[in-house]
Amino acid sequence: MKTKSLLLLAALFLLIVPAGCIFSPDGGDDTGGGEPPAPAIPFAGSEDQLMLNFRTVYEDMDFNSYRDMLHPDFLTILQSSTVELYPDVGPTLDLEEELRIAERMFSGEPQINPDGDPVPGISSISFDQLEQQGSWATSPANDVIPNARFGLFEVVFRFERPGFSTLMVTGSIKFYVAGRDSFYNGQDRTYWQMIGQQDLTQDTAGP
Repeated sequence: MKTKSLLLLAALFLLIVPAGCIFSPDGGDDTGGGEPPAPAIPFAGSEDQLMLNFRTVYEDMDFNSYRDMLHPDFLTILQSSTVELYPDVGPTLDLEEELRIAERMFSGEPQINPDGDPVPGISSISFDQLEQQGSWATSPANDVIPNARFGLFEVVFRFERPGFSTLMVTGSIKFYVAGRDSFYNGQDRTYWQMIGQQDLTQDTAGP
């Protein structure tokens, strides 16, 4: 099976959610069955630690930690080919849309799309590669995400689906991050959050 990219996969998960079933990042009364919270990820005191945390939350499929690492102004920038296939999605995904996708993707549960067709759940996510190309830099004022730190990463993701083909994603993703002042362990420290991703990945196929 082919998938355009990690972000096209995310768009597919966005589209299978029926209207009116949108995750609210403000929380709610549904606290689940009293399951213990997932272990806290390390404090993101640098851009590099934030990316290590990103890998951890994806491989652990840890929605709560992923939500916490995203900046309120988070934006995903989709490829034009993705927008052409799914014009209703638009050229970007905002924080609420990204969280809606991640909640369902990390749940591992199969979904039913608006046409009534089943969509298999993802049982595990792994990285064969998450390697930075070059150094962190600052985006210019005319960038789609201006005045943020960014790094280009070569990625290879595997999305396992029991009884179905493995989805693979390969190519580049440009990650944008932003720091803010915080007080941690008795010290003033910069806390880094992910403020954006730009999809530059390729067509790829699973085994």
